[in-house]
Amino acid sequence: MKGKNLAKLLGGLILLGIVVLVAFYWLNNRSDDSVFSKDGETNTEAQKILSKDLDRNYPASVREVVRLYARITKCWYSEKISEGEFSELAKMQHGLFDEELAEENPLIGFTERLKNEVIAAGEEKKTISSYQVQKESSVKKWKTEEDSFASIVVCFVTKINKKGFEYTYEEFLLREDEKGQWKIVGWQKTEPIEIED
Repeated sequence: MKGKNLAKLLGGLILLGIVVLVAFYWLNNRSDDSVFSKDGETNTEAQKILSKDLDRNYPASVREVVRLYARITKCWYSEKISEGEFSELAKMQHGLFDEELAEENPLIGFTERLKNEVIAAGEEKKTISSYQVQKESSVKKWKTEEDSFASIVVCFVTKINKKGFEYTYEEFLLREDEKGQWKIVGWQKTEPIEIED
């Protein structure tokens, strides 16, 4: 009796193992040239970013606004994206700008300048390999009579061909708008600081 139960158990385990191996092989070797996966999720970072609806789900904090800005920037300098994706990402990043910054940098001019910068970086084989944004607890906030402001630092790590890595620290200035959303007023290079995860 014990021998029959043991044989059934071993047979079941072997059959289960075969099913798992076949499923694994099928999932990893199917030819799927589509841009989107079967379950509707996007495959590229650009598509994941573009799936966000900023009108309905704007980033809730200073850090999240700047993280999205940095994520889009990394995408431009590190991924192959279509012309349409490039324009949509530029529009999305422009949507993070404060009203004054947006007026000073109309979308068409902003997109063209950005395109030229990305092309130049590609010719020099520069890619942004990563970025690090200060924690929300490190955000500096202050108020004036009319507005609420905040600042936060980002470190972009740029890989330059075979020369190694370059670390660029930028401090972003944001202002809270009438909807309570933090918008980017501008940014400037700053001295290196330690950024904790």
